[in-house]
Amino acid sequence: MPSRMSIRDSLPVYREDDCEGALFAAKWPNGFRCPRCAHPYHYEVSSRRRRLFECRSCRHQTSLTAGTVLEGSRTPLTKWFLAMYLMQLGISAKRMAELIQVTYKTAWLINHKLRHAIGQWDRDRPLDGAVQLLGEYYGYEYHRHLGSPNAQETLKPQPVVVGASLDEADQFVHLKMKAVDGPEGNDTTRRGVSDSEAAAERFVESHVAGGLAAGHAKKHECGHLGRTPLHLAWREAVRWLSWTFGGIGPKHLQAYLNEFCFRLTCRGTLLAELIECCGTRSRITYRGLVGPRSGIRPIKWGYRRSAQRRDRRAI
Repeated sequence: MPSRMSIRDSLPVYREDDCEGALFAAKWPNGFRCPRCAHPYHYEVSSRRRRLFECRSCRHQTSLTAGTVLEGSRTPLTKWFLAMYLMQLGISAKRMAELIQVTYKTAWLINHKLRHAIGQWDRDRPLDGAVQLLGEYYGYEYHRHLGSPNAQETLKPQPVVVGASLDEADQFVHLKMKAVDGPEGNDTTRRGVSDSEAAAERFVESHVAGGLAAGHAKKHECGHLGRTPLHLAWREAVRWLSWTFGGIGPKHLQAYLNEFCFRLTCRGTLLAELIECCGTRSRITYRGLVGPRSGIRPIKWGYRRSAQRRDRRAI
């Protein structure tokens, strides 16, 4: 990966007007449409912070970021576009925060909102044609050295199904990697069914055009010595997760796998596809990204000073 200074020197300079024009074209490729009544004509309303578009028919006001993954963000569009540019390199949120000069929390939120848009983009595009499958595992069995049942469940190897459509030259047309225990996997292991055949069938049913009726998909054996395009892509993904982030836990593993597959599938057009994703995909909040605060309980103090003793001390 390029050094921090070389990336900083190669960063493009975006103007706010250019970013607004690109986002407008992504959100309304056929011209403005009112989100309430679909009327094609609008007025532009001046605002202190952003451009507003008022429908000439129903007077509904909307903005460029409303209804997109950018909704509610106070970060300037220029920094969002720099973040999209940097996602082509697959860098961490810490490094991105230094390069675009935002806080780590803001960089993390931008990255995960972009990954959310990528996940929606991926769900709308099933695999078709000649499909190949590979079953692999991510992570290692650290739980042998830990006594906590919760830690054993969290740190166990994560089963992953890799699927791809390839052309005649064995180049990826579309690549998918789905964690079996994740939100887009088949979740069979948590129901006591860990058979790889069942996992592959559920992957085909959910992520291949036509499902099981589409025909037979070629399956490869897992292993670090495999030389097929799927084996090489999987090893590259594991290497990227290890070198860039030091490994990823099961909670957000699927989001990072979606980013890697998107970057490998859309080589050459990644930035344009990412801008389109941002303009056409629905918003998500920080709470929606991190999930509910499950398992967190208030602290019960073991000792509480009695009221009589507090009164005596006050005297």
